Amino acid sequence: MDQYLNYNKSHHPLTHKRSVVRTLTYRAQQYVITAEDKKSELAHVHNALRANGYPEWALAPSSTKRPPNTNNNPRRPMLGLPYVAGLLEQLGRICKLHNIHMYHKSVNTLCSMVVHPKDKTPKEHQCGTIYNITCDIDSSHTDKGETKKTLSQRFKNLINQQE
Repeated sequence: MDQYLNYNKSHHPLTHKRSVVRTLTYRAQQYVITAEDKKSELAHVHNALRANGYPEWALAPSSTKRPPNTNNNPRRPMLGLPYVAGLLEQLGRICKLHNIHMYHKSVNTLCSMVVHPKDKTPKEHQCGTIYNITCDIDSSHTDKGETKKTLSQRFKNLINQQE
Protein backbone atom coordinates (compact mmCIF):
# COMPACT_ATOMS: atom_id res chain seq x y z
CA MET A 1 0.00 0.00 0.00
CA ASP A 2 1.14 3.59 -0.56
CA GLN A 3 3.54 2.44 -3.25
CA TYR A 4 3.74 5.08 -5.95
CA LEU A 5 6.13 5.99 -8.74
CA ASN A 6 9.52 6.03 -6.99
CA TYR A 7 11.20 9.38 -7.42
CA ASN A 8 14.81 8.13 -7.47
CA LYS A 9 14.54 4.66 -8.99
CA SER A 10 11.99 5.18 -11.77
CA HIS A 11 13.01 6.13 -15.28
CA HIS A 12 10.13 8.55 -15.88
CA PRO A 13 10.03 12.24 -16.79
CA LEU A 14 9.75 14.76 -13.98
CA THR A 15 6.30 15.73 -15.26
CA HIS A 16 5.04 12.20 -14.48
CA LYS A 17 6.47 12.36 -10.96
CA ARG A 18 4.95 15.80 -10.38
CA SER A 19 1.65 14.45 -11.66
CA VAL A 20 1.64 11.81 -8.90
CA VAL A 21 1.95 14.58 -6.29
CA ARG A 22 -0.68 16.76 -7.97
CA THR A 23 -3.19 13.91 -8.34
CA LEU A 24 -2.88 12.63 -4.78
CA THR A 25 -3.06 16.15 -3.34
CA TYR A 26 -6.09 17.00 -5.49
CA ARG A 27 -7.85 13.81 -4.44
CA ALA A 28 -7.23 14.55 -0.75
CA GLN A 29 -8.54 18.10 -1.10
CA GLN A 30 -11.59 17.26 -3.21
CA TYR A 31 -12.96 14.09 -1.67
CA VAL A 32 -12.28 14.47 2.04
CA ILE A 33 -15.05 16.48 3.70
CA THR A 34 -13.93 17.74 7.10
CA ALA A 35 -10.97 20.07 7.56
CA GLU A 36 -9.43 17.78 10.19
CA ASP A 37 -9.65 14.75 7.88
CA LYS A 38 -8.19 16.78 4.99
CA LYS A 39 -5.20 17.75 7.12
CA SER A 40 -4.73 14.13 8.18
CA GLU A 41 -5.04 12.84 4.60
CA LEU A 42 -2.58 15.43 3.22
CA ALA A 43 -0.09 14.48 5.95
CA HIS A 44 -0.54 10.81 5.01
CA VAL A 45 0.01 11.61 1.28
CA HIS A 46 3.19 13.58 2.06
CA ASN A 47 4.54 10.79 4.29
CA ALA A 48 3.82 8.19 1.61
CA LEU A 49 5.52 10.29 -1.06
CA ARG A 50 8.56 10.90 1.17
CA ALA A 51 8.77 7.11 1.65
CA ASN A 52 8.83 6.84 -2.17
CA GLY A 53 11.83 9.20 -2.36
CA TYR A 54 10.09 12.50 -3.20
CA PRO A 55 12.07 15.57 -2.04
CA GLU A 56 10.34 18.34 -0.08
CA TRP A 57 10.38 20.79 -3.01
CA ALA A 58 8.41 18.29 -5.12
CA LEU A 59 5.67 18.05 -2.48
CA ALA A 60 4.77 21.72 -2.82
CA PRO A 61 1.49 22.11 -4.73
CA SER A 62 1.97 23.45 -8.23
CA SER A 63 -0.44 26.19 -9.18
CA THR A 64 0.35 26.34 -12.88
CA LYS A 65 -2.76 25.86 -14.96
CA ARG A 66 -2.85 25.87 -18.72
CA PRO A 67 -4.76 28.73 -20.33
CA PRO A 68 -7.68 27.53 -22.44
CA ASN A 69 -6.99 27.30 -26.16
CA THR A 70 -9.05 29.94 -27.94
CA ASN A 71 -9.54 30.30 -31.69
CA ASN A 72 -7.21 33.32 -31.86
CA ASN A 73 -4.52 31.32 -30.03
CA PRO A 74 -3.10 28.93 -32.68
CA ARG A 75 -1.90 25.49 -31.66
CA ARG A 76 1.79 25.16 -31.02
CA PRO A 77 3.88 22.69 -33.02
CA MET A 78 4.30 19.39 -31.21
CA LEU A 79 7.38 17.21 -30.81
CA GLY A 80 7.16 13.68 -29.38
CA LEU A 81 10.44 12.10 -28.27
CA PRO A 82 11.38 9.02 -26.26
CA TYR A 83 12.38 9.83 -22.69
CA VAL A 84 16.10 10.01 -21.90
CA ALA A 85 16.83 11.08 -18.33
CA GLY A 86 18.60 14.44 -18.08
CA LEU A 87 18.55 15.17 -21.80
CA LEU A 88 14.82 15.62 -22.34
CA GLU A 89 14.42 18.10 -19.48
CA GLN A 90 17.05 20.38 -21.08
CA LEU A 91 15.56 19.92 -24.54
CA GLY A 92 12.11 20.67 -23.10
CA ARG A 93 13.30 24.04 -21.79
CA ILE A 94 14.73 24.89 -25.23
CA CYS A 95 11.49 23.86 -26.96
CA LYS A 96 9.49 26.00 -24.53
CA LEU A 97 11.61 29.04 -25.47
CA HIS A 98 10.66 28.45 -29.12
CA ASN A 99 6.98 27.81 -28.31
CA ILE A 100 7.14 24.11 -29.25
CA HIS A 101 5.12 21.64 -27.18
CA MET A 102 7.30 18.62 -26.38
CA TYR A 103 5.85 15.40 -24.98
CA HIS A 104 7.33 12.06 -24.03
CA LYS A 105 6.31 8.93 -25.90
CA SER A 106 7.31 5.37 -25.30
CA VAL A 107 9.55 3.55 -27.73
CA ASN A 108 9.63 -0.03 -28.83
CA THR A 109 10.73 -2.23 -25.98
CA LEU A 110 11.85 -5.82 -26.11
CA CYS A 111 8.49 -6.81 -24.64
CA SER A 112 6.50 -4.95 -27.32
CA MET A 113 8.59 -6.55 -30.07
CA VAL A 114 8.39 -10.11 -28.73
CA VAL A 115 5.02 -10.45 -27.01
CA HIS A 116 1.97 -10.53 -29.28
CA PRO A 117 -1.08 -11.70 -27.32
CA LYS A 118 -3.24 -11.90 -30.44
CA ASP A 119 -2.47 -13.77 -33.64
CA LYS A 120 -2.69 -11.69 -36.82
CA THR A 121 -5.78 -12.34 -38.92
CA PRO A 122 -4.85 -13.55 -42.42
CA LYS A 123 -5.75 -11.03 -45.13
CA GLU A 124 -8.28 -13.35 -46.76
CA HIS A 125 -10.28 -13.38 -43.48
CA GLN A 126 -10.24 -9.60 -42.91
CA CYS A 127 -13.13 -7.28 -43.69
CA GLY A 128 -12.78 -3.71 -44.90
CA THR A 129 -9.54 -4.29 -46.81
CA ILE A 130 -8.78 -2.73 -50.18
CA TYR A 131 -7.51 -5.17 -52.77
CA ASN A 132 -6.57 -5.55 -56.44
CA ILE A 133 -6.27 -9.16 -57.61
CA THR A 134 -5.31 -10.23 -61.12
CA CYS A 135 -6.17 -13.72 -62.36
CA ASP A 136 -3.06 -15.91 -62.94
CA ILE A 137 -4.61 -17.61 -66.00
CA ASP A 138 -6.12 -14.60 -67.78
CA SER A 139 -4.64 -11.22 -66.80
CA SER A 140 -7.63 -9.39 -68.32
CA HIS A 141 -9.74 -10.63 -65.39
CA THR A 142 -9.14 -8.50 -62.33
CA ASP A 143 -11.12 -7.85 -59.21
CA LYS A 144 -10.57 -4.75 -57.13
CA GLY A 145 -12.48 -2.99 -54.41
CA GLU A 146 -13.08 -2.84 -50.70
CA THR A 147 -14.47 -5.86 -48.92
CA LYS A 148 -17.50 -5.83 -46.71
CA LYS A 149 -17.22 -9.60 -46.59
CA THR A 150 -14.00 -11.49 -46.04
CA LEU A 151 -11.89 -12.04 -49.15
CA SER A 152 -12.40 -15.81 -48.93
CA GLN A 153 -16.21 -15.32 -49.05
CA ARG A 154 -15.84 -12.87 -51.94
CA PHE A 155 -13.67 -15.35 -53.90
CA LYS A 156 -16.32 -18.04 -53.46
CA ASN A 157 -18.98 -15.65 -54.80
CA LEU A 158 -16.78 -14.71 -57.81
CA ILE A 159 -16.16 -18.38 -58.65
CA ASN A 160 -19.88 -19.15 -58.40
CA GLN A 161 -20.69 -16.19 -60.68
CA GLN A 162 -18.18 -17.33 -63.34
CA GLU A 163 -19.60 -20.87 -63.44
